[in-house]
Amino acid sequence: LTLDLAVQIKAWCDKHHLDPAHAIVLGGVHTVTDDVLLEILGSVKAFGKTKIVDKHRDTTFKTDFVLVQTFCDVTTQTLPDQVGVPGELGPWPIHVLPAASEESEDFQTKLLSFLQHEGKSIDDVKGLLNTSPVDVNTALITAISSLVDKCNAAPTDTQSYRKLRMFSGTRPIPNGEEEYDAWAEQTTHMLEEWQCGDAIKKQRIVESLKGPAADIIRFLRAQNPNATANDYMQALETAFGTTESSSDLLVKFRQTFQSEGEKLSLYLLRLDKLLHCIFRKGGVQLADMDRLRIEQVVRGALPQDMMAMRIRMTHKLRPPPSFNELLREVREEEDMLQVKHIHPAF
Repeated sequence: LTLDLAVQIKAWCDKHHLDPAHAIVLGGVHTVTDDVLLEILGSVKAFGKTKIVDKHRDTTFKTDFVLVQTFCDVTTQTLPDQVGVPGELGPWPIHVLPAASEESEDFQTKLLSFLQHEGKSIDDVKGLLNTSPVDVNTALITAISSLVDKCNAAPTDTQSYRKLRMFSGTRPIPNGEEEYDAWAEQTTHMLEEWQCGDAIKKQRIVESLKGPAADIIRFLRAQNPNATANDYMQALETAFGTTESSSDLLVKFRQTFQSEGEKLSLYLLRLDKLLHCIFRKGGVQLADMDRLRIEQVVRGALPQDMMAMRIRMTHKLRPPPSFNELLREVREEEDMLQVKHIHPAF
């Protein structure tokens, strides 16, 4: 158990007023319901009765950390390194916070609080530590001092970033530019990801525009100097997006079905493009998109499509997958079916 993970588990337990001696954290949990998870945990007698307290998304591996309360004191038990159902679910590593002295806990809590306030982690401190055999306390003080200097350096608004593709709104589309739907989808995603102020977001949008599209924003700024980045996007959507309303697009989405001979992956791409149009029109919340997508796949895919049949049977057994997760699963099955078709078993 790394120091970084240990202090995060301690802070997580404190947030929920949970005794760390009666808590475990499962890592790498992916697409499994709470009922199934509790049933698997119930098979480990050392835990006693268990209760799922909270979940935290690991954005790097697209899995969840799950905080679980246990009836038994896990610091006095012999625990397995991981749990799961062999060949079906898991295995998921078990993390337990070891017993620590009061002085150590106080230092870890203060250090974690400082790092979280600065948007940093223990790994940032480790990278600044000298690898030579010097006094650890001196090295740690030097590392934290250096980290503070880095935090006080140039703000995140001025850091490098991946620029948006160019868009002008002219027809035919010039070489090196994007058509509106593709540009708007990328820009909408980046606006959610960028950790900067609205003024910087507006500047980055303007940098990607020229021609008629740049004129639209110039006119908007003249009329409303306080316009936000979302106002910019709404003005461009009005000028270059579909003229259909969000309710009309939602009806169209509900009536979009898989065509004969069309791969399920291509059907998914058609659905998602339409779903993003609805999102830009304000007809659907971001939190509801995964659910709407899987519901329409179940409703609109061909009855004889083998992958769609599996989705129909299993989609209620787990949380709605993201677009990338669903597309990856479908494409992997399509590739396997293609290989079996080319190399049939004798």
